[in-house]
Amino acid sequence: MKFRFLGFLLIAAVFLACNEQKEQMLPTQPELGKYQLELKGNSFDIINTIEFKPGGNVLGWGIIRNTGAKEDLGYNYYYSGTYVMDENEVSIFQESYFQVGEAGKLFDTKEMLVLVQTRSASSDYSFQANFKELHFICPPNSICLDESIYKRVD
Repeated sequence: MKFRFLGFLLIAAVFLACNEQKEQMLPTQPELGKYQLELKGNSFDIINTIEFKPGGNVLGWGIIRNTGAKEDLGYNYYYSGTYVMDENEVSIFQESYFQVGEAGKLFDTKEMLVLVQTRSASSDYSFQANFKELHFICPPNSICLDESIYKRVD
């Protein structure tokens, strides 16, 4: 009887220790993932994407498509950087920003984009709807006509 009770305690201790370790390994960053903003136009649609990665890294890019089409024509811009969370607000610091280098051209392949910035520019956003939406925060003394709302896509 004592042996069974001791065995039960040993199994329970191992089980609890494994559960505790598993809880610590679960992601504690609900913001991780991709958010997209689709801008519909007469000839072209722009799909802007922000992807939050582990370790405070972020990627962003804009893809151009013919209106209503699913096929990507090319990139409008691409950036990599870091982000910092404070409550439900996030500041994104663009450290390397690439864009189309040819005047009058709307898109190109990612490899043909030109590096235009290597210092850190920042934008602020707020997470809403339980991290299913990302809202751009208009900077002070700026005119922002439309509210930019990115929807979670993964």
